[in-house]
Amino acid sequence: MNNIALGQYVDGKSIIHKLDPRTKLMSLMLLMIAVFLIPKPLDNSFGIIASFIMLGGFAVIILIIVLFTKISIIKYLNSLKQLAFLFIFTFIIQLLTPQGDNKLLLDLNLNLSIVGILIIITWIVLFILLRKFIPLKLIVFLGLTCLSIYILTYDLGFSFGSFKLNLYEDGLYNGSFFFTRIFLVIMLSTVLTLTTKPTDLTSAIEWYLHPLTYLKINVSIFAMIISLALRFIPTLFNETQKILKAQSSRGVDFKEGTLKEQISQIISLLIPMLVISFKRAADLADAMEARGYIPGAPRTKLNVMKFGLSDLFSFIITLIIFVTIITIKVI
Repeated sequence: MNNIALGQYVDGKSIIHKLDPRTKLMSLMLLMIAVFLIPKPLDNSFGIIASFIMLGGFAVIILIIVLFTKISIIKYLNSLKQLAFLFIFTFIIQLLTPQGDNKLLLDLNLNLSIVGILIIITWIVLFILLRKFIPLKLIVFLGLTCLSIYILTYDLGFSFGSFKLNLYEDGLYNGSFFFTRIFLVIMLSTVLTLTTKPTDLTSAIEWYLHPLTYLKINVSIFAMIISLALRFIPTLFNETQKILKAQSSRGVDFKEGTLKEQISQIISLLIPMLVISFKRAADLADAMEARGYIPGAPRTKLNVMKFGLSDLFSFIITLIIFVTIITIKVI
């Protein structure tokens, strides 16, 4: 849970840290939109190359931004661990789905033999039993899956059927394209959360939503809700870690056991979390009331946001990239 970057600000003195939060929010939002505006690979070589060149260009831009933050790249990559399975699952679905002119990348004839299936079952059982001691479990599991498919291409005896496994060329291109696009968007959002304090981020949101005050909408309350939500995300994660360690010291293993046992273990985690959440909320309400907080009342800020030359330069570069992508999209 410590790998989740949302709400986890990393203090620093980099150029990106010093940018006005309004500039960062708008610039990164425009870059995210630009990533989604990149046209998907067409059914010709030129379209495929053009799409991946644009994605590659964006990857270079984002890498430069990440380096300017002076935060370890490992910190960024750790935030992707929770979504690794989703990435791989989406890629495999794209690879197996007929698309475009249905060009086959690989045509495999898999044999269902008793010997082959027994070997695969043995690997699965060993993996489940030894997974606590296996590093990089997902990569090992994918390797075993590929090896299992390779074994099924041979008739090892006692065969009782066969089926075809088709991998499509367009699926490979589209899967790689979607994978890279989502990866870039998550990296951009991670840059925003790691280099911007939650309070600064909510101040920027409040500033952008200020025109709604003319419609009698209280923007300050909405901004306060967002600020409190972002502030308590890492706090609740830390409390969850404490409960997990306490349960582990009593012999509870959340990764093992039958489905019924795992449901019982999850309930034993959820109930204390709910109690802690309500207690924290009550304590916070008392603290805000004691300090004279009045919902909707005008409030001053200790740190006033300032738009400088570096913000103007960053926004102009972002705007040029955004307009370029839109122009390519239209053409």
